[in-house]
Parts: sequence; structure tokens; C-alpha cells
Amino acid sequence: MCYRDITPGEIATLRGNGCRAADWNSIKVKDGFNPDCYARVDFSGEIFLGLTDEQVIGTAGFIAQSGIYDATLQNCTVGDNVHISHVAECIMNYHIDDHAYISNVGSVICTGSRSFGNGTEVNVLDETGGRSVPIYDKLTAQIAYIIAMYRHNEALVGKLKKMIGDYASEKKQSSGIIGKYAKLTNIGSVTDVNFEKESYANGSSLLWDGTVGQKAFVGPNVVAEHFILASEARLDKSAIVKNTFIGQASTVSNGFVAHDSLIFSNCVLECGEAAAVFAGPHTVSMHKSTLLIGGMFSFFNAGSGTNQSNHHYKTGPIHCGIMARGCKTGSNAYVMWPARFGYFSAVLGSHYDHPDTSVLPYSYVIGADKKSIVIPAANLSTSGTIRDIMKWASRDCRSEELERLDIVNYNALNPLTTSLMYHAISFLNDYERNPETAGSRNISIKSSAIARGRQMYALGVDYFMGWAVVRKVLSLKPGNTQELLQQLKPGGKTDVREWIDAAGMIVPKSEIETICAGITDGKLDTLESVASALKEIDDRYSDMAWDFVVNNFDKCYSQSIEDMTPRDIEAIIQRWTETVAALDRMRKTDALKDFGAKVMVGFGIDGDKECARADFDAVRGEPEDNPQIRSIHNHYVDAIQSGLAAVRHLEQLIKLTEETKS
Repeated sequence: MCYRDITPGEIATLRGNGCRAADWNSIKVKDGFNPDCYARVDFSGEIFLGLTDEQVIGTAGFIAQSGIYDATLQNCTVGDNVHISHVAECIMNYHIDDHAYISNVGSVICTGSRSFGNGTEVNVLDETGGRSVPIYDKLTAQIAYIIAMYRHNEALVGKLKKMIGDYASEKKQSSGIIGKYAKLTNIGSVTDVNFEKESYANGSSLLWDGTVGQKAFVGPNVVAEHFILASEARLDKSAIVKNTFIGQASTVSNGFVAHDSLIFSNCVLECGEAAAVFAGPHTVSMHKSTLLIGGMFSFFNAGSGTNQSNHHYKTGPIHCGIMARGCKTGSNAYVMWPARFGYFSAVLGSHYDHPDTSVLPYSYVIGADKKSIVIPAANLSTSGTIRDIMKWASRDCRSEELERLDIVNYNALNPLTTSLMYHAISFLNDYERNPETAGSRNISIKSSAIARGRQMYALGVDYFMGWAVVRKVLSLKPGNTQELLQQLKPGGKTDVREWIDAAGMIVPKSEIETICAGITDGKLDTLESVASALKEIDDRYSDMAWDFVVNNFDKCYSQSIEDMTPRDIEAIIQRWTETVAALDRMRKTDALKDFGAKVMVGFGIDGDKECARADFDAVRGEPEDNPQIRSIHNHYVDAIQSGLAAVRHLEQLIKLTEETKS
């Protein structure tokens, strides 16, 4: 960047416009500098000024003249076509990039003593710091998961923390950044905060030691200390956060209060409170009386009044718990941590006896008489479950143009949940022989629901396995019978027996262990290399998932894939379409409960039963026209069509093989 000394004539113009400088010789300008675009400005320290030959787009499309008006600047570099006006105190030690817009602000100061939120220790889950995670502006849910949950591997955690510490040290600079096209308007006090490209802060009260990511927004009356706001995230409407990471495209708003929490991509948190929470992708809490504390969540929906306890008045707030992917709580659900709830569980009532339902996914877990009563697999047949599953991918609001930090696998039925359903069937079999089996998990199981639970788990397993076969068959290339079967064999050497959900990433445990070993032995020695290695593994998900299917073929179909013929594969697909149709019927039946007589209470307020029916129909419409019911049905219709297409494809391949022989 080429700057020159300011000329006496330019100084004279500036003085005539009411500008002052502690030392005019400390001001450097670009060729083309226009002193007419500066009025009532106080300069001190080293100042570098750019061009003002274009207008600037302010808030709500407002067009402003570039230049500086009614402001005090100390040790600042101002890029081209920047607008700064009405600074009550000062802007100190900042690099203000091209096309930035700053108006009606109190103070924007960089002290040089902070790393803009990077390196802040967040006491997640265990409020006393047993699982603390240092945050940085590229933190991913997966790296945070490893740091928080692998504390038994001290060398691993130590190396990751050192990498983040080194990164934070590099980020510590004597001047802050207000990025290109960033906007700061109507804000109070800003200290040691970086604003990245196209970020926007409007009306915030206090921002201290943080980073506002690209295209992120900070709204009115926000107070934020020691924070990272990732790209496209929103911190809005009187939210208060401290020691908190807010992930890409997440929203924290409407007076929500959070401290020592990790909030990853696509979360929506409003009105309530979070403390020491690991909120994986798509965690939602929108009710004023809801407290999330000391818990790990993802794809979670908190009912009103949801609450947990992490302090037993003994050794402090050390207790924490896990609600696995897809859990949701009913109104006023209460859990005394520690506890652990299985995938896609509906948690209702109060739970005091530390239940562990991780072996029984898709269940209702009901608190009654200080017991946790489980209805196995009850959620597998509900329309609400498939509705949630279908909506999550469409609610990923992260832009394609920006790097996506968190790895999010939206496959609800996957090798992990399928393994859990296999284990659930075995667990229920053991329970029938010995009911004390459940006692070790502090749960009670409704005996009348066991047979139905086994049936539904078997249906879920069949759905995943059959759908994998359908997709694989559709990818088959022509060849003889031997060549066709060869394409069905596993291709990798990964150990796919055991899978985990690493905060949204569905992955074989062996692959995470390989990553951990690479970190401890120094092969992965930067945060970028760790994130890249994780993404490389995720890119192989489909291949590894197929290897899992092949390894479990004999368990599901009582025949190994080596012994299969193309006609056997065709029969599997035909059977699978029947499973899909059965699930479609069950979930439609469940959805139709919203159109039954009981839910018409409150309709036709001033009329008779006929009026109530007419009012209901006018408001709700016919079931067949309901967009949710239609969407769920179409989801299964599309699946069946894929199955039929796979059968046709397989028959064509068989026909080609037979013609080649003849």
C-alpha cells in the first residue's frame, strides 16, 4: 500500500473543516486524497487515510458519502471509500477496510492485550473446568467434541489445546480489524473485537474481547464478552453471552442468556438460558422458562420449562448428561444429571434416578413416581420423527460460498443407529429373560411394549439395510454375474464394526482413533490439518457405510453377500418396499390423529358440532391436502420408486448378462 505525506494545502483544508491533529506529520494519505471529505475530525497517533471517490452503502440501503465526519481517530488505518461519522468517544488502534460504514458509535478500541476471543476457555459440561474447551474463530464441532470428550487421552487433549493456544497468540495484535463492507451503527462500547468482512453490528450495548465473523450480525442491546460469533450467525435482541462460541448460521436472540457454552451450526436459542452446554448442530430452545445446563445436545428440541440440575450440593456443579441426536423434551421435563438418553427419544416428565436409555433409541422415556419408564421404539412410527428428520437438511442455512466448519451428516438411519437397534433387540430379549437387566440402567421397561419394540427395531434395521442396497444397485455397472457381485463387495480396509456420532459427524470409531493417533504422534500438527483429515474421512462416509452393510448382511438376511445371486438381491429390494409402505402407513395413521374428534375441541366456539366440524375444516383443511402429511407420504413414495427403479436396473443387468452368455 503506497502512502505519502499530507501536503500543507491539504492540512489547510482539513483545518478549515474543523479537523485537528496532534501531529500532522503522523498522517499519511494515498494519492488522490480529498480533504473535503473530512470534517470535525481529531487525529492522533499514526493515521493512514485512503480514497473517498465513491459513495458507501450504509444500513437499509442508505447511500452515504465516503469520508470521516465528527469523529476522533487514534492510530488507525482507513481504507478506500469508508464512511465514519458521529463517534462519541474514539476509534483507536483499528484497521478499517474498504467500504466499511461506521456511524453513531460510542467507542471502538483495541487495547492490544487480547486475542479477540480466541483462546477463551469455555467450561463446557462440567462447570468446574473438567472438560474445558478453548475456542477460536475456526472451531469445529468435531474438534470441540474430541477435546471435551477424550479427556482420558491427556496427550491428545494437550496437543490440541496447545495448537489453539498458539493460534490465539498469533491472533493477538496491537490493532483490530473492521473488515471490508462491515457496518457498525448505533453501538455503545466496543473493546478488542474484530469485525470480519460484511459483518454488521447495530444497536449493541457492550462488545468485549470477541470476533464477529463474516456476514454475522450483532443486534440491539446485546452484551457479549469473550466470545466468537462465526460466519452468518446472529446475536440479537438483548441476548447476553459470556465465554461462548456461536456457530455458523446460528441464532441467539430475544433475551437468551448463555455462559460457558459451545453453540454450533444452525442452532436457534431464544428467551431461555444455557450454562456449560455443548449444543451440537440444530439444537433448538425457544421458550422463556427453559434452562439447558451441563448437557450435550444435537438435533434437539427443548419443550417449554425444560430444566436440568447439575449441582447436588456436594462437590459442586460437576454433573452433566447426554441427550443423543434427535431427542426432544416435553413441557416441564426435568432431569437430574447425570443421565443419558438414546437417539431420537422423547423425554417426558421428571427423571431423578439417573437413567441410561442409550441402548434403546427412538423411545418414549416417561418420568413417573420417580422412575424412568421406557416404551421402546415408540418414536419410530410417529409422524413427528420423520418430519424432524426431513426438515433438518432444509434448515441448514450455511452459505455454499463460505467454508462450512461443522461436519453434519443428516442421515438419521445410519450404521450407528442401525447398530443400536440391533443391540436394542438383544437387550429386550435379555430383559424378557431377566428384568433386572434394566435395573443396572436405572430404567423400567413397559413389558407390554417389548414385542412391539422388537418389531419396530427390526423394521428400522430393514429400512436402513434395504435402502443401502437400493442405492448400491442403482450404481452398478454392466457385467457378468461375477462382476456384478464383485461390485457389491466392501472396498475399504476401515474397521466399520463400531460407529460414533461426533457432534453431527457419523463416523467409525476406528477413524476417530486414527485422527487422535495422528495428533499425538505429530503427523497432524496444525488445526487446519486436523479439520482437513476429519473432512477427508467424512467424504468416505458412503463407502464405509456400505462396508458396514456388507459386514452385517448375514445378520440381517441370514446369508452373506458372497452367497447372494442377483435374484436374491432383487428379493431383498422387493421386501424392502413392503417395509417402506408399512412405515408410510404407520406414520400417516399417527399424523391423522391431528384430525380426530378429540382435537376439534375449541373449534366452532359459538356453534354446534356441525359448526365445529366446519370451522375445523376451514382452519386445518382436509388431511390429504395437509402439506406435512403430503410431504411425509411423498418421501416414502419416492423411496419406493427408487426401489422399483433398482429392481428394473438389476433386471436389465441380468438380461444383459444372459444375452452375453448366449
